[in-house]
Formats: sequence, structure tokens, C-alpha cells
Amino acid sequence: MRKKVLYIAATLDGYIADLNDGFSFLSPYDGLDSVTKSYENLISRIDTIIMGFKTYEVVQKMGEWPYKNQKSYVMTTHPKDDINQIYFRSDIKSLIEELNDIDGKDIWIVGGGILISSMLESNLIDEFQIAIVPILLGSGKPLFPQGHYHQDLELVQTEVLDGLVLLTYRKK
Repeated sequence: MRKKVLYIAATLDGYIADLNDGFSFLSPYDGLDSVTKSYENLISRIDTIIMGFKTYEVVQKMGEWPYKNQKSYVMTTHPKDDINQIYFRSDIKSLIEELNDIDGKDIWIVGGGILISSMLESNLIDEFQIAIVPILLGSGKPLFPQGHYHQDLELVQTEVLDGLVLLTYRKK
């Protein structure tokens, strides 16, 4: 079965973005060899990505679509017409069932918090790769919003990436 992998960066106090959906706290780590290698390792093991609609909007504003080599699924309550390897869906459980029936590589859960929360509530994430950024924001968009989920995880790897700490957990 294809693993569903949450690969994401969060501040030490648990935020994945500031209150304006900004990621400027990640800028000092752009282009660092260890961070780039970690990202490339992820990309080599996936062929599909899933993201929430707000994350999709943020990625769209960055310019050219960075995931041309992967099938991209955007979760939204207001489905749109599919475009160029980007597919809009509204039911995460049925999408995961559909993807599990297709041979392929692992699946990257890009974010954001609402998608992560709904996937946790349905126990759909197999692996958590969380890069802890040594910054405290004090407020922002939380990595794990409140929800109805409880999962026991096992730490399987710890890496230091030029000041970031990449923690890899799997479900027990």
C-alpha cells in the first residue's frame, strides 16, 4: 500500500504559517544543501501530492506550478474543473481509497491544517516528517488544529539539517 506522508515544516511553537499565510520564517533555509537533499529524497519517493485549497492558492501565487511531475489533488468544498494534472476533490476518504487501488509511489500530504486535521480524524496519515524550525512566532496557523483524533506514533529517525531538526514518525 502507498504511504501517505506528511512532510512539512513547523516553527518550534507549532505553526506552519503566520496569520497571513506567510512562510518568511523559512527563507533562511532555502537552498541549503541538507534541506534540498531532504526535499529531493521526498520527491524521489512520491508521484502524487494532496493539498488543501488554501495551500493551493498560496502555491499558485508563487508562480509556475512546482509539481508538474506529480499528480496533484486539491481538496475543496467547492470542486472546480480539473486542469493539467491538478484534480479537485471534496472527499478525502474516497480519494485515499481510490489512490490506494492504483499502483504507484508514496503520496505527499502538503498541508494545510484543515486537511491535516481531517486526515488525522480518519487515521489516513502513515508517516510524519516534520522539520522543526528554530523560530518562535507566538501566533499563526497551527500544524495540528484542534480535532477529534488520537494517534500513537513511533520516532524512527532524527536528522539535523543546518539548524532544522527533521523528525520522522510512523504510526505504531
